[in-house]
Amino acid sequence: MWFTLEEIRGVTQAEVLRVLGTSFEGVAIDSRKCQKEQLFVALRGKRVDGHAFIGDALKRGASGVLVERWEGDAETTVFVVPSTEEALLALGKHASSRLRGVRIGITGTVGKTTCKHLFAHCLGQRFSVALTPQSFNTVVGVSSSFANFDEHVAFVVVEAGISEKGEMEVLSGLIRPEVAVFTAFGEGHLEGLGSVLEVVEEKLKLLGEKTQRVYLNVDRGIPEERRVRDRVPQAEVFSFGASQRARLRLVSFELDVSHLLSRFTVAWEGTSLSFEAPILAPEVAVVSLPAIHFALEMGVPFEELRESLRTFRELPGRGGFFRWGNGVVIDDTYNANPPSMQKAVHLLSRFAQEGYSTYLVLGDMLELGDFAEEAHREILERIQASPIRQVLLFGPHFVGIAQKEFAREVERGRFVVLASFEEGRAFLESLAIAQEQWVVLLKGSRGMELEAMMPEEWRSAPGD
Repeated sequence: MWFTLEEIRGVTQAEVLRVLGTSFEGVAIDSRKCQKEQLFVALRGKRVDGHAFIGDALKRGASGVLVERWEGDAETTVFVVPSTEEALLALGKHASSRLRGVRIGITGTVGKTTCKHLFAHCLGQRFSVALTPQSFNTVVGVSSSFANFDEHVAFVVVEAGISEKGEMEVLSGLIRPEVAVFTAFGEGHLEGLGSVLEVVEEKLKLLGEKTQRVYLNVDRGIPEERRVRDRVPQAEVFSFGASQRARLRLVSFELDVSHLLSRFTVAWEGTSLSFEAPILAPEVAVVSLPAIHFALEMGVPFEELRESLRTFRELPGRGGFFRWGNGVVIDDTYNANPPSMQKAVHLLSRFAQEGYSTYLVLGDMLELGDFAEEAHREILERIQASPIRQVLLFGPHFVGIAQKEFAREVERGRFVVLASFEEGRAFLESLAIAQEQWVVLLKGSRGMELEAMMPEEWRSAPGD
């Protein structure tokens, strides 16, 4: 999206100190990813101040900078504002007003990124689609994404994530979703949000006056559909899930372990459709339901949609998988909370039941507040009762609870305590030459950086 100098000055109320370029193609908030003609926004973060990287952004081709202070003499256009974060939000709202496509806002405790990519995948074969990259799901991430979108795309797919109260109201005003999707609710970001019910209450604030369609996962029963209907009486609500009461229902799910794909059937209002896709968990099939239904509603032919799903791939760090030697590596290292941990245990247990040697590498779940100890203990109890062969534990919560309450499992080597990334990597390297069929799943919160345990060649391995 292109912006003129006067447009940026008017939207952000900036003081313009000097002028070189007068038009800008989008924004960059990371100097390493800055491209020619972009406006570099120098944000002050908790750890890094973007003002220190102005020179790098200009070297990479930035046509101007949006800053809170200016002490340089570089030949570029300079916009000065009291707060670059507030100015970026204003620019994001302005960009949002220029977008012409249908806005799809996606939130929930788990499955947001996968659902976002499923929508883009199902719609993208026939329509132009813009989606927020990676996990750009905060106010800063969404604002910068909007400023970089083509304003003429048919659909805008946006992931909305929060960790504190008040954030979703800002995101809702920025996104203004016409379609809202709630993937699932559970224990996540409890440090900033308090309880699951408070998480639900905050995330429901995504709904707004422009919302005309809502997809709500009802498998856990929260929130009640009535609460959604009360908030947006003008919207049609499509409940979805595996439960009998779901309007859009996952009727069956069969995992073909040998071919690493699943066959599943979905049904609604007299319609029954079967698909085949390289996904491993029924939870992923569930979050595909809104994307499948919406794509069909928008006119994507069934056969085209079915062929499209055959080529869908989960992302590295988000459940993406690949074969290595006699084994399968499932990379779910990007994030973790109790619902997604339970999914991982269930998935690996399925492989164990098929005769695979199964290994689970677990890092602590972060941001759970007072619920942390109970949550980690419950996961270890689930694993203890499962057929999973061996579990490698990393982080003070898992390690401390295992040593204290699961000492027998530690003594007999089923629970292995890791003191470093190197210890985990050495174990995984030994698996690579194993003669038996094996599966390893790596799962932990982003801050645990479990991907560092993966051998270097694994990290560059292509998807299956």
